[in-house]
Amino acid sequence: MKKSLQYAGIAAATLVVIAPLAASALNSNNLVPTSTMEANASFSNSVQEDAYNTFDATFKNYNTATQADFIYGSAFALLNTNNRYTYSGELLNGILKPLHPQYQSILNDSDVWLCLNEIIFVVVPANGQTSSEWKNSMVAAGQHGGSVNYRIVGLPMSTVKDHALWSNQQLVSYFEPYKLNGKALDKTVYAKTETQIQEVHAMNINFETPVEGYVGQNKTDFGTTGKYPISIKDNLGNDVTPQDVTSTFFNGLDMNTIINASQLPKAGKVVQKMTIKFNRNEYNALFNDLDQITINGENYSGGLLSKVWDKVNNSLTLTRQIDVGLDNYTNSDISGVVTTPITNSGDNSNVTNLYDHKGVRITGRALGQGTDWYTDTKRVNNNTGEVMYRVSTNEWVKAADVAYVDKTTDGGGDTSGLTNISDLPSGSVIALDGPAGFVYSLYKTDGSTGTRGLAGDSAWQADKKATDKDGNTYYRVSTDEWIMQGSGVTLK
Repeated sequence: MKKSLQYAGIAAATLVVIAPLAASALNSNNLVPTSTMEANASFSNSVQEDAYNTFDATFKNYNTATQADFIYGSAFALLNTNNRYTYSGELLNGILKPLHPQYQSILNDSDVWLCLNEIIFVVVPANGQTSSEWKNSMVAAGQHGGSVNYRIVGLPMSTVKDHALWSNQQLVSYFEPYKLNGKALDKTVYAKTETQIQEVHAMNINFETPVEGYVGQNKTDFGTTGKYPISIKDNLGNDVTPQDVTSTFFNGLDMNTIINASQLPKAGKVVQKMTIKFNRNEYNALFNDLDQITINGENYSGGLLSKVWDKVNNSLTLTRQIDVGLDNYTNSDISGVVTTPITNSGDNSNVTNLYDHKGVRITGRALGQGTDWYTDTKRVNNNTGEVMYRVSTNEWVKAADVAYVDKTTDGGGDTSGLTNISDLPSGSVIALDGPAGFVYSLYKTDGSTGTRGLAGDSAWQADKKATDKDGNTYYRVSTDEWIMQGSGVTLK
């Protein structure tokens, strides 16, 4: 009757067979095997079959390896003569121990165990990699997640001892695998992390430049978390917080004259040079593998990385341009509607002028009489007290030229919406009178003012018409944009 032996009680006794007893020179006389490598005839076919099944069941694909497993295994990848073991010594093997913990041999029948222990198992890469390449694969899998493959081949103990100085790759190339009951002991297995690890390797930095300043403004307003913040994130979207930030201000773009005063002294161009230092211990994973920094959409990698990144001091350098003017503006977020006045409904030359963010009149564009426009920003000139409202990306109206209603305090404006919606005849067109710089406001189905307008002296296809609570007629010119019938608006 077969006996089951406790694995722990025999491991030490069988480890001695791993060490080679003799080493023959690598020459033409011992490149080719001289005999067929079959199992010892003293074991029956049934024992050989049981032993093969045990071998086959022991080494299976392992899909839940950890990064630490791969790092541990990589330490043994280059030790070719050490990646050989008897079956009873498998748990002590540096490569197999971390990556294949699902052994079947903790309890084995004695004759099966003895049969397998007449064999030396060698481990090599399964895809023809060199040992160095194999180790690099393990290190990469340990750092970033992934998989590594192994080929496990059983060879007669005498063959391995007689060629102890050969590499494992040479052994499996020149000798046939040991066979049990006619089946070769040659199996490829794969170990991989359960999930691919997302690698932290880059920083994305965004900040506004150029920005506006004014004479007498304190330089502290330009701190990284102040009026003009800087966003620093890794490539996974996590915030990266600086340990320290220092700024130097230069008068002029040539960066020759340092501004030592605490305030911006005069109008003109100023360059702010920011040195941002990080705690390496806090972001060790990121800075160990940092290979790219993106600043306001511009990528720095490879040799260009050193232009902005100081690896020794764990710091980067950024520059911001400040356009210093005489006027001091303050912007505030609002939600309201401005309405242009009606001075002469029959004269399209009566318009409300548009201005840029510095109060300079924009030529060629204007707002029509009696039109409503959504505004999201109020801008105050702190020197003169003048107020402007923004009605497009860089177009403003002066508060003195329009009437303003705060949508947050008037119940959200007219929300009665458009009703009596019906189809227009196919091919209907809305014609708008000129000039081209005249802008006609658009409305939404809910009755609110849209954020876009239509230029004068143009024509637009329309497919539906509707009315509001006051009886005004509207024509739809896009999915949710309607133009109100009135002076200068003609349905054709």
